[in-house]
Amino acid sequence: MAIKSVQPEESFAQRGRLLHNWRGSALKSESTLHQLSPYIGKIKSSMAASLIAQFTHEGELVYDPFSGSGTVALEAWLVRRRVIANDLSPYAALLSRAKLFPYISPEKAFADIEQASKEVSQTAAQVDLRFVPKWVRQFFHLETLRETLAWVAVLKNQQKVFLLSCLLGILHHQRPGFLSYPSSHTVPYLRLKRFPRNRFPKLYAYRSVRDRLEAKVNRATKRTPALDLSVFRRCYSKDAASFVPTEQVDAIITSPPYMRQLDYGRDNRLRLWFLGTDNWKALDKDISPSETGFLELMRRSLACWRGILQSNGRCVLILGDKKSRIYKMSLADAITAIALNEVGGYSLEWKHKDSIPDIRRVRRNCRGSLSETIIVLNKN
Repeated sequence: MAIKSVQPEESFAQRGRLLHNWRGSALKSESTLHQLSPYIGKIKSSMAASLIAQFTHEGELVYDPFSGSGTVALEAWLVRRRVIANDLSPYAALLSRAKLFPYISPEKAFADIEQASKEVSQTAAQVDLRFVPKWVRQFFHLETLRETLAWVAVLKNQQKVFLLSCLLGILHHQRPGFLSYPSSHTVPYLRLKRFPRNRFPKLYAYRSVRDRLEAKVNRATKRTPALDLSVFRRCYSKDAASFVPTEQVDAIITSPPYMRQLDYGRDNRLRLWFLGTDNWKALDKDISPSETGFLELMRRSLACWRGILQSNGRCVLILGDKKSRIYKMSLADAITAIALNEVGGYSLEWKHKDSIPDIRRVRRNCRGSLSETIIVLNKN
């Protein structure tokens, strides 16, 4: 199918109001709520803040149908936009929900930990590790694993999503404040050759959960900004191409999955297992689709979003630099062509391509996206 490539409109870029704070790391300036737990491919918080400031107004309803770790959702709430977040991945939905409904102070979190710990002691005694898959057991000292399973069960039962997110945030790494044997931080790969047991015996010893969980809560709430709890916030875990919110939205701001450049199921498989997802490969087919699946997902989504956007509402999409083999053009141009020529009802308002510095990568010097393109579609 040959569709003419759409050329960018640079009017907003020329104003110079959008791009000034995209460079460098936001790690030391952003709210520590953004750092609950690692997530691959997440949008930079300062970029999300800029897009929200440029394309929305206070009080408007912002919807992120592929919310991932909840970056757009949290940044929108911080500037008093009403927020709807959604992600089909149980791990992503949990993080988004935790950021939209956090503890205002660590004291309440510690009180909830104290209360949960009483039930954890009873639950841990009933945990049967024989039913835990071998690939999961190999990450942990068995007593640490037993405790972790008990904490997860209790926090899920008590619906303490913020504490559960913090627990998943310390699930694996080689540092002392984490729970696993030596492994990578974001993607669970054991580093047994780099940290052999005979040279690093402390890394293979039992690690208690509660003290590490409390330390993580302290870190996560270190920079909590003033939050207006009266602002409307909701989070769902639905199919983005069919979910219809109860009211029309003013803007959609989202970063869809990048056609198999990132495998959100595989790379989060250990955390997903603790949340009850046994088959990450089946989940990946939905949340990390192939090109054909991704283009169909975007086609269905754009048709759905056209119905839920207000008149003249904006759809802001952050896309990777992958080229579409089917459309024989960049991914951004392919999605724009689908919106304008196939789905209809949209016009292109703005397009901007931005490089991704290596410092922002989960895997340094990887072969993933070297840049991302932002397209802004306007509902006619």
